[in-house]
Amino acid sequence: MSRFKTKQELLDDVVKERTLFEELLAAIPEDDKLVEVIDGMSVKDFLAHRTEWGRMAIRWYEEAKAGGQPAVPTDKYKWNQLKELNAEIHERFKDTPLAEVEAEFASTHDRLHKLIDGTTDEELFTMKHYGFTGSSDLATYLNSATASHYRSARRHIQKWWRARIAT
Repeated sequence: MSRFKTKQELLDDVVKERTLFEELLAAIPEDDKLVEVIDGMSVKDFLAHRTEWGRMAIRWYEEAKAGGQPAVPTDKYKWNQLKELNAEIHERFKDTPLAEVEAEFASTHDRLHKLIDGTTDEELFTMKHYGFTGSSDLATYLNSATASHYRSARRHIQKWWRARIAT
């Protein structure tokens, strides 16, 4: 069940976390965004990862809204295979130029924001309103694809960046 009670609370958290993440990203020079942060992932890779998970959330919602039953997380992977899925995402986007990754990240965020804004409270907060959410609600999925994911990326990148500029 979502920790949010209203759509506005969810949107406020999305905007807050996105703003904090963008402020951090703005402080990092372009060349440094290609340097490993942790586990073989650069800032660019963090952005590509968040972008793809955002796209997946959009696909799940759109397919469910149209009456379908989306494969979650994908046709190929189950929830207990996230390590493999994330490795595939990394491999798929590792050679994508930074500017393209940044543009896609911004575009996907905008689409997610509009999606959330366009949903009803019933869609967001009714447990199992959409079958793909299992025992959860849509707000929890959308939070995971936005604010929660931005926050986790920001924490990893911020720790790395502070250590990098301290040397």
